[in-house]
Amino acid sequence: MTKIGMLYLCTGRYNVFWPDFYHSFREKFLTDCDREFFVFTDAPHIEGESDPAVHRIPQQAYDWPYSTLRRFSVFLSQEKVLRDFDYLFFFNANLVCSKPITSQEFLPRPALGENLLLVQQPGFWDKTPPFFSYERRRCSTAYVPYNCGSAYVTGGLNGGTARAFLTMCRVLESRTEEDLHNGVIAIWHDESQLNRYVAERRDYRLLSPAYWYPEGWRMPFDPKIIVRNKARFIDVGAVKHQTIQPQSLPARKWEAFRQNYLPYLCCLRDTVLRRKLK
Repeated sequence: MTKIGMLYLCTGRYNVFWPDFYHSFREKFLTDCDREFFVFTDAPHIEGESDPAVHRIPQQAYDWPYSTLRRFSVFLSQEKVLRDFDYLFFFNANLVCSKPITSQEFLPRPALGENLLLVQQPGFWDKTPPFFSYERRRCSTAYVPYNCGSAYVTGGLNGGTARAFLTMCRVLESRTEEDLHNGVIAIWHDESQLNRYVAERRDYRLLSPAYWYPEGWRMPFDPKIIVRNKARFIDVGAVKHQTIQPQSLPARKWEAFRQNYLPYLCCLRDTVLRRKLK
């Protein structure tokens, strides 16, 4: 039977999401496979820990944004054990599996040249690459020119064969550490690093936002995995040390121009300058 390692990180306030994740994914996700849950948490106890398939791994809570930036290092701390699985997948804490998902529809297919599994980011499934939210600063290892890339994927659900996933974790950990050494943090942290890695490759299976469907959204997909609104459960602003400041009219005008028109000009510039992924 195919062995699946499911990686789940919940520390601090995010521990509240684990019970619903565990029950929904145990009931509906890849039930034709042998699944084991690796739960990285600072909670002294978690629901289901008496289940032999649930492994609670003590993990300190990092302050934001290091809770996302150190993600690859956290997974690699268990590399020796994780190597023995056929496939590994990482899931954001606030996910719920709403409908049955089979291995045929979800797993990457190495026979077809697919080693990784990725899911389209719902905010960009109907947009072209110049409008993707890539890291555009050349000082970051996650940099993607406006004339490059083909898909924008969510950082909150990804995986692949154990070998491919662990290789990806090592590469992204190295790039993240290089950025931190240079005083740089990619715009969307681990998601930016993941999307740079994806822009360099073609060996992946890309699923629709049906497998990353934010609750309350309306998209032309049948939701299979729901992204719960974190704000209904925790104070996200407090976790991220954020306060919302009202924007002035000039700031709102600039933001509209930046999102809707500036990418055309930047794509033309990068094409003329023949910028490429290095």
